[in-house]
Amino acid sequence: MKKVLKFLILSLFLATNAHSGDIGEGEFKMEDFLIDYFHQYITIKGGKSPETFVVATDGSYAMYWYCPTGSCRAGGDNVKIRQCEIKAGTACKTFARGKTIKWKNGTNPGRGKVSRVSSKWSKEELVAKLTELGFVGETIESTTNSSENNKKDETKDILGKKYELKGKRSIALSWDGYSDLIAGVINFDEENYKGTLNLSLPNYDGTCEGTYSLQADGKGTWQIGCTNKMGAAGTLKWGDGGVTGSGRDHNDKKVKFTVSKQS
Repeated sequence: MKKVLKFLILSLFLATNAHSGDIGEGEFKMEDFLIDYFHQYITIKGGKSPETFVVATDGSYAMYWYCPTGSCRAGGDNVKIRQCEIKAGTACKTFARGKTIKWKNGTNPGRGKVSRVSSKWSKEELVAKLTELGFVGETIESTTNSSENNKKDETKDILGKKYELKGKRSIALSWDGYSDLIAGVINFDEENYKGTLNLSLPNYDGTCEGTYSLQADGKGTWQIGCTNKMGAAGTLKWGDGGVTGSGRDHNDKKVKFTVSKQS
C-alpha cells in the first residue's frame, strides 16, 4: 500500500511539473493579428467557453481550444503544444487557460484577478489590459556590438525613457449620445510616455480623468472615467505632435478624438 501511495505521489509530482513547464515565460509581444485572435478566443459565443490558448514563442502563430458547453477543466497542454509546433514550425507554449493569462513575463503573475480577462471586453479594452501586463509595446533587445549599443542608447533618448512633460492641448471629441462635437482643453501630465489626463464634459455633465500609454511604433492605449459614471477606453495614434484616438464607452458607444499639435 505504501509503495502504491509513493507511486501516486511521484506520478502527481511529475505530472504537475510537466504541466507547469507548458507555461510560457519571459518577454512576449503580441501583434495586432494575434490580439484579434485572442479576443476571438475569450469572446467565443454559442454557450462555449475558452479552455486553452497556445502561441508560438516568436508570436507568429496561435491555436485555441474551447469547451463545447459550460465550463470544463483543461487537461495537460503537451498535446496541444505539439499540434501548435507542427503547424507553426517552431516552439509553442501556453499563453492562457480559460480567461486567465498564464504567461509569466515579470509583470504578469499568471494568476489572480490581475491576470484575468473578460468575455465582455471590447478589443480596445483587451489591448489596454495586455499593455498593462506587458504583452503589447516596445520589445527590449540586447546586443554586444558597441555601435549597436550606441544606437540603442540613442533610441532610448528618442523614445523618452527619462523625461517629464506637462501642459494643455486643445481636444475635439465625438461621443455617441452627444449631438455636438465636444471641444475643449485637455490637461496632461506625462512621464516616460505614460501620463494622466482630465477634461470637462459639456452641459455641466461632469469631468473625466484617465491615463494613457504611448508605444514606440506611434500607437498607444487610453482609458477615462467620468464623474457622471461613464467611462471609455481604446487605442490611439501619435506622431508629428498630434494625437488621434478611438474606442468605446461602457455602453458600447463609439468615442473618437483628436488632440492638437503642440504650439
